[in-house]
Amino acid sequence: MTHLLRNNFDKLLLALAAAVLALSGVWMWQQQADVRRVRAQAVVAQLAGASYEVANLHAPDLTAATWPKAPSQSHGRGWLYEVFTPPVIYYNTLAKSFTVTAPGMPGESGADFGLELVGVKREPYRLQLVGYVGSPGDYRAAFVSSAQPETLLVREGRRFADLGLTLKSFDVKKVLVEHGDAWPVYDIAALAVLLDDRTGADVVLDSRARKFTDTPLAVLQSAGGDGKPREFHEGDTFSDDTSTYRVERIQLDPPEVVVARQVPGLPQPETKVLHPASASKPGDQLTAQAPTQFPDRPTTGLATNGK
Repeated sequence: MTHLLRNNFDKLLLALAAAVLALSGVWMWQQQADVRRVRAQAVVAQLAGASYEVANLHAPDLTAATWPKAPSQSHGRGWLYEVFTPPVIYYNTLAKSFTVTAPGMPGESGADFGLELVGVKREPYRLQLVGYVGSPGDYRAAFVSSAQPETLLVREGRRFADLGLTLKSFDVKKVLVEHGDAWPVYDIAALAVLLDDRTGADVVLDSRARKFTDTPLAVLQSAGGDGKPREFHEGDTFSDDTSTYRVERIQLDPPEVVVARQVPGLPQPETKVLHPASASKPGDQLTAQAPTQFPDRPTTGLATNGK
């Protein structure tokens, strides 16, 4: 039987296909009556509810709208952008920044500008370590801050809530000093690790040197040396009897500051690139050292704000 199927396999497939085709033709012939009946039926759309009525169109309420006056941008009162009016912005090649004031020939000196640049420096960290008192195992770190007039003597774990700082650890170590001699040289250093709440990072303070941030400060004073020099950040605004100034940009190296001056009655501010009158070597203002030693006992005037 198997041998017979092998020899007649093609014929069997052909017979099966013919049978399927015949059955399909019979089924289609039987369905023709139903198809003719469906085609003969009329299709009528049935509408539900009330008859259709055309809705009345109401005229829109037209009210006059007045655009508000363009406010000044963060860069100053000269940066005003009216609606649908493209702003006119210039590029000051000396200042390396954009401005709305046409770049004429900005002078290097601030004599006729009413302001001169004393120097540029980095901003000191808001807390400085100046030394310590006590003995091993019972140290108290000595800190100073520009926000407080007194010296603070504190132990580990102290939190400076107003500064957003916490003293995590404090230690006095013998530190190897790098020099050109083959013999080792050591120095005694007090090291404090602070947790900065503003950044979430640890900051290490060394009693041998001041701690600086990456924020630049511009030291400015009135032209001619009148008045006490003042320190400003980028974006600070201040005024005198005749003008209002805004510090646009501060550059550390080489030191230069871009300042915009607005004089009452003039539509646009005047921009100047200020350089120090007496240029100093880079970093001269950045190497101020803190005291390397601190007395064994607090002297008069020291606050003992311990834990």
